[in-house]
Order: sequence, then structure tokens, then C-alpha cells
Amino acid sequence: MNRILIVKLSSIGDVVHALPVLRTIRHNLPDAYIAWVIEDRAKEILDGNKDIDRVIIVNTKKWRKRLDGPAFREIFSIIKTLREDRFDTAIDLQGLIKSGVISILSGAKTVIGFDLKSCRESLNILFTNKKISPGNKDVHIVDKNLSLLKPFGFKEIKREFFLSHSPKDDEYIDDFFAKIKLRPIRRMGAPKPLIAINPAAGWKTKEWGIKNYAELCGRIVKEINADVILTWGPGEEAMVNGITASMPFSPLVAPPTSIKQLIALLRRCRLFIGGDTGPLHIAAALKIPTVAIYGPSNPSRNGPYGDGHIILHKEIECSGCYKRNCDILKCMKMISVEEVFKGVKELTSNSLTL
Repeated sequence: MNRILIVKLSSIGDVVHALPVLRTIRHNLPDAYIAWVIEDRAKEILDGNKDIDRVIIVNTKKWRKRLDGPAFREIFSIIKTLREDRFDTAIDLQGLIKSGVISILSGAKTVIGFDLKSCRESLNILFTNKKISPGNKDVHIVDKNLSLLKPFGFKEIKREFFLSHSPKDDEYIDDFFAKIKLRPIRRMGAPKPLIAINPAAGWKTKEWGIKNYAELCGRIVKEINADVILTWGPGEEAMVNGITASMPFSPLVAPPTSIKQLIALLRRCRLFIGGDTGPLHIAAALKIPTVAIYGPSNPSRNGPYGDGHIILHKEIECSGCYKRNCDILKCMKMISVEEVFKGVKELTSNSLTL
């Protein structure tokens, strides 16, 4: 099994959680040929990763919107690319119908995937011939992904996340800080901390709300003596603007960033605060302490991975619903500013001398 295809299409956080699979394969099979199929919108996570021999980019969202001549030509081109690489094994980390189709179209003799209870779409099992049970249904997604490596019999499992950025990304962030004239204040040998807050999320049910974040920002600046910077992605400007408009002073707002530029920015932060989003999982992978605010998703399964994190989550009757829309959103409304601020104080007092 020396020619291996990883199928993990999206999203950003999910791709981050799949990185230890790649690291483990490369560590145990240093001479293997490893390729990864990924959606265009998440590909930047893999840029510069030396463990990969090839990245194969697909755009299934575009295909679903318009399945015309150009789309068919693109699909056939992807199939040709997959077949040319003559994969021995495909590993379907997504557990969806589309990822199963891609895995089997690769021509790999062995297609490894989750069993019926563990895949996200039940029909996915039609496309795999080695079905793995990760065990506990609440096992963290990182460990669930790693369970698919059981057929290899690897002696060493590497729970490591490789996330890179370039000197140009550092320069972009340095230029931004120079422009706003941010100067760290040193007290007792420690710089004034920079705390990143990412208020938006891909799902509205994962958002804690403008009012809460505005109040939290104010308390951090006044009571902890830290600089706060609001991070955001495409289409999230309105929420950030709403927070700044609700405050008596203007917190720092990050410039537009690519994924690599966000990585460069987060490496300069001492703490990250936000919901279940890609930036949260990037911060955790960078070993930055996080205060994670969780609602519909299960933090045991999808929380920030590793030590040094505080998770705020209210266990109620509908916990773990994973709904993208909710008229009540009780789980998020029950989390108070005081609770989140207490978590911030705990992490800052543990790691900083202010």
C-alpha cells in the first residue's frame, strides 16, 4: 500500500482535523506516494505541506449548481487524474456520498471508510470495502479520523498538525501592525497580550451574538489590560462592524486575510476566543489557548483539540442537534458574558504576567 489517496474535501476546520492522518502516514511510510482530494475553498490549508506529493482540487459545489458540458469535462479530467496515479488505497475521511464516489472512482483496490453507524451519509458504505468503527460515538473527530488507519497496523500515531505560512504572510501582518502603530507594553518582562476574537461562524447557530462579544471586548480591554483584535472572513464584515458600533471605543479589526495570513496573525496572539469555526481549530492546532463557545455541536467530538482550552457549553435536552437554524437557540443564550470572561481570566492568569 504505497500509493495512497486521502479524500477530505472540506471544511477548513475538518481539513485541519484530518492533518494528523497525513502526518502519521508519512511518518510510517516515508517513501509512499500520497495525494489528497480537496475542495477549492479549503485547499490553502494544504499549501506548503511537505508530507503531500499531490493535491487534487475539485469543486463539487459548482458541479451541483450547473452540471453542463464544462462541468462534465472537468469531472472526467479529475477521474483521469485519479486513475493515472494508480492508487492502491483510498481513505475516505468525509463519509459522504460524494466522497465515496470520488474514492471508488480513483480505482484504488482498497477503499477504507467508516461503518454504517459512523459515516455521515449511510449510502457512503456502498463505496468502501474496509469499514472501520471508531468505537465511542463521541470520540473526537481527530481520533475518529485516525481510526481509519487501523488496517495499516502503524506502530506510531502522530497527533500533529502542520500549518505553514510564508515570509510574505508575515510581512503583510507586520505592515498592518505598523500601520495601526500597535506597540506591545512590557510589564514585568511580559508583553501586553494580544487576544483574537472571531465572532462569526459558518452557521448562525454557532454565533454568540454582537451584544455579548461587544461587552466581552470591553471587559477584556479594561480589566485584563490586553489588546483585542477581531478576526473575520468573507461575508462576515457586518457582524464585526456591529460589534465596533456597539462599543464606546473601537477595538482592533484585522485586515482581510487569506488562510495563511490568518495563521501568521494568530501566531502573534496569546489567546483565541470564538465558536466552533475553522479559525478556532487553526488556533488550537497552533497550540494557542482558546476559550471556545459551543452550542449545537458536541465539544467532545468537535471541540478544540489538545490541552490548554476552556470550553463553554450548556448541556440541554437538544444538545448535539447540529442544526444550522434554530428559532430558540437556548444553548447559546445560556452562556453568559461573565462565564466567558472568567475563562479568559483563568487562561491569561495561567500563562501571562500582566
